[in-house]
Order: sequence, then structure tokens, then C-alpha cells
Amino acid sequence: MAGAIDPMVSAIAAMVDRMTNNIGDHPVARQLKAEAERLQRGAEALDSVRRNRSPLDTKEAHTLKVAKAARKYEAEIEAARGRAHEIFGRGASEINGRIVEKVDLRPSAFAQEIRTAFRELDSQGKVKLINELVDGNRGPELAAIVDAPSVLTGISDQQRAMYRQAIISKHAADEVDEQEKLSEVFFASLDTAKAATGLVRRLVDPGELAHIEHVDAQAKEASAAFNESLQQ
Repeated sequence: MAGAIDPMVSAIAAMVDRMTNNIGDHPVARQLKAEAERLQRGAEALDSVRRNRSPLDTKEAHTLKVAKAARKYEAEIEAARGRAHEIFGRGASEINGRIVEKVDLRPSAFAQEIRTAFRELDSQGKVKLINELVDGNRGPELAAIVDAPSVLTGISDQQRAMYRQAIISKHAADEVDEQEKLSEVFFASLDTAKAATGLVRRLVDPGELAHIEHVDAQAKEASAAFNESLQQ
């Protein structure tokens, strides 16, 4: 009779089930979910080996069987994790390409002059100019300010990042939202891989396995020696 399903297997299934809830039928999200589903199936298969011990197997033999399946699954986990990084990288790059098409943040040819004029403004004037550049999607002029070292503009690194993000969020809002949701799916896929690794750790006790493998190796050596003695 099979034992109870490991709670970690159920947890992995729940994680996979909800990982694309916020992004819908997105092609990259589908690929990431497919990798997570692969890990889910692997987790179920591994747990099935653990739960369904053959009446012909000793406890030690069954432990070795589970360990062998677990090692194979560990390799699958690492491969799935690598593919998830590649899938997300391609997706993020494609989204970023669309952002670049909407918001041109290549510094203006008059960057030096723009920075000089910016430094001469008072605090209120600087804020007013930044808002005008952001609202008008005047990326090259804004880039002349935000891409320069702080010593040339008098604004902090935090402000530079904030102004850059402001113009992107205003004029490429859909892409920013898509990027954030896709990141959630990506990290959910990594969490699934982490949970899968946790399952392996739960099912295989390294100390017990090492002892069983040692005893098994000794038994095989003794059997081989015995067979050899019969042939002499």
C-alpha cells in the first residue's frame, strides 16, 4: 500500500497552479510555467518511488532506489533552472527593446550645454525642467542629465535612477507592467526549483544513504570474492 503524498509535492503543485495568474496567456510566461510543470511531474514521480516500495525490496534496497531517482531529479532541477534563466533573459530583452523604441534615452548631442544650463537653475527650476522633460518624453535631453556623474549635475544617484524610471514608466507603462509581471513568474519558477530541491533533501538522508551504500559495496565485494573463489 502506497504511503501518503509528501506535503512538499502538494506545495509545488500549488505554486505551479498560481504562477501565471497575474499575467495570463503570455508566451514567455507559458514557457516558464512549462519548466515548472516539468519539475512538478518530476516531484510526483520521485515521491511515487518513495511511497511505493516493492515487497521484494529491503528497506535498504528501497532507500537506494529512491536515492538513484532523487539524483536523476536533481539534474533535471538544475537543467530546468538554467532554461528558466535563458527564457526570462530573452523575454526581458524583447520587452526592453520595445521600451527603447518608445523612450529614447541616448544623450543629446548638446549634452554638455544641457548640463551647464541645468546646473545654473535653482532647485525649483531644476524640478520644473525635469518634469517637462519627463512629461514631453524628451529622453535625449533627460539622458544628458541622468547619465552624467553626480559631480556634473548636482543630483544624487538615487535621483538619477528615479528620473530615468519616471520617463519610462510614463511613456512605456504597458511594457513596465509586463516586465514586472514576467519577473514575478520568473521568480516563481525559481521558487519551484528551490522547493523541488527541498523535496530531494527531505527524501534522502545523506548520512543514512552513505551508510547503506558502504554496506552495499562491501556486500558486492564479498559476493565477487566468493564467486571468484568458486572458479579457482
